[in-house]
Amino acid sequence: MKQYKREQAFEIVKSGYDRLGNRYTAEREKADNRREVNAFTSLLPANGQVLDAGSGTGIPVARHLVKAGFEVIGIDFSEVMVAAARENVPAAAFQKMNIVEIDFPVESFDGIISTYAIIHIPREMHAQIFRSFHSILKPQGILLVSVASWAWEEFNDYMGVDMFWSHFDPDMTRSLIEQAGFDIEFGRDVETGEEKHHWVLARKRPA
Repeated sequence: MKQYKREQAFEIVKSGYDRLGNRYTAEREKADNRREVNAFTSLLPANGQVLDAGSGTGIPVARHLVKAGFEVIGIDFSEVMVAAARENVPAAAFQKMNIVEIDFPVESFDGIISTYAIIHIPREMHAQIFRSFHSILKPQGILLVSVASWAWEEFNDYMGVDMFWSHFDPDMTRSLIEQAGFDIEFGRDVETGEEKHHWVLARKRPA
């Protein structure tokens, strides 16, 4: 296990994904999460505005959303990932932005999806993230996130680069999402290949 100071987490994650670039595309395409993503899109209005938070190279999520007819904005804090996404999914709009520093007007989006991203952010920031998601979703907006299936935090190797993970257990994560102002539609563990993650679909609670 790698040894780093906690304050280095963002630097390690960004550096790792800068180095991975489009190599990461093939890894993510191995994960079959169509069931979860289709459950998310089924609750969105036609041609709705969707934020892909932690969009990586744009594949497969942003690409799928564009093909389904949604207007997609993707954000990632890796310049390399943003550049790759712009090339891979030119019909979507991508910009460099950290999930913990989201800067969009309130009630901007019909849906927010964040896959394999929050797991790399120090867990004491997760409640803040869910609150900011709630703020920028329109009334009755839909949220889909993939998080961890168990409490876990470490620095270690991932695809040959240094990486950081930080998670609460699923019960705690669902509680944070509810406290942020959401009603849970489902929370379930999903196994894809050798990985297992917990997926949560939620709707912004009426005021």
